[in-house]
Amino acid sequence: MAIINKLDAMSLVSHPQLTLRQLWHFVVAAEAGTMAEAARRLHLAPSAISMSIAELERIVGAELAVKRRAKGLTLTASGKMVLLQARELLDRAHDLQTMGQGTREELAGPLTVGCFMPLGPVIIPPMLSAFAQQCPKVEVDFLEGFHQEMQDALLDGSIDVAFLYGSEISTALRSATVAMAEAQILLPSGHPLAGNPSVSLREISEEPLVLFESEPITQRILGLYQGSGLEPMIRHRSRSYATVRSLVSTGRGVAVLFQQPALEAPYEELNVVLKPLKLDDGNIAVVPVSVAWPRTSRLNSRAQAWVEVAAELFENAGRRG
Repeated sequence: MAIINKLDAMSLVSHPQLTLRQLWHFVVAAEAGTMAEAARRLHLAPSAISMSIAELERIVGAELAVKRRAKGLTLTASGKMVLLQARELLDRAHDLQTMGQGTREELAGPLTVGCFMPLGPVIIPPMLSAFAQQCPKVEVDFLEGFHQEMQDALLDGSIDVAFLYGSEISTALRSATVAMAEAQILLPSGHPLAGNPSVSLREISEEPLVLFESEPITQRILGLYQGSGLEPMIRHRSRSYATVRSLVSTGRGVAVLFQQPALEAPYEELNVVLKPLKLDDGNIAVVPVSVAWPRTSRLNSRAQAWVEVAAELFENAGRRG
């Protein structure tokens, strides 16, 4: 209890020995799990990080982590408490630092964004257009990949931010939800149910399923069937939304997808139709669409603007839809 009271009373004024660098090194080491990995992420020698943590322990007056060669870094109870408050202090410091960084039109420099592949065709083009209008001096490049690939790229610093489905996101990442993607049934344009306002799983339960096979969406789709007491008749599996759509358009089956309809392409041109999935209880199945970034990195002003523009774009698209 004493350690909690001591931390609650902490401030940079009353404890001038405490530095943001010490807190930053401790947070990175705690999340990396080892001094070696923390050193790699921070481009520092492990001894420098170890000295920062040792000084922080001296200021706090408690051991924060136990270092074992085989098991890496294990936080003590005090260390877990310090970690929570260190993150909060660093977040507040970041807010102060970026408070007066000017308008979006004045932002300049590179920004590399990632996107979970199925979201790419419907998110990246409108995002690039909207962002270019508001931040014309920022040079944006993007990288597509599967869910885990994008998370790995965030953690190794290859990209600044990434669009992901907001489920099963690593605890090493922070995220902000910008939209909700609803479960949709994809049918051939000539299907008997193509004219219905919505379609239930029971109505297509006897039809072959073209399953999009890429986590975390695959388990979401199968979970919908399981929740309705149905067994999917899987005919084909594909890791490509484009292939799934093509197979459905040629009558090879139906599909369940999670999409943001207001931003979706005109599916009629592809000889398929997208219909809202109607659950047995009358509710809709959704999965969050989020922008994610590493916990051990503060969003720079360009990345922060990207997150804000994304939230605005999705909000406006939802209103139009």
